[in-house]
Amino acid sequence: MARTAWEAIDQALEQLTSEQKLELIERLARSVRRAPAQRSAEQQREALNQLRREMAALPVANPQDGFSGRDHDQVLYGERQ
Repeated sequence: MARTAWEAIDQALEQLTSEQKLELIERLARSVRRAPAQRSAEQQREALNQLRREMAALPVANPQDGFSGRDHDQVLYGERQ
């Protein structure tokens, strides 16, 4: 999680009463006990494609030889869309 997301959580927690914080803890504990929702193959595929798009948008720091990590991945795995 990005640092700014943690900061937002911290700010929200500061505004909660002790009773509200306790309820939050209980809700989180219940959510951990629940079985995760099953995703269809299509939902999993879309989530993977979204992750690939986000990763492709990350900045690339190229080494001196000009062969980037992205180039490496394309050689190993091919172009994926």
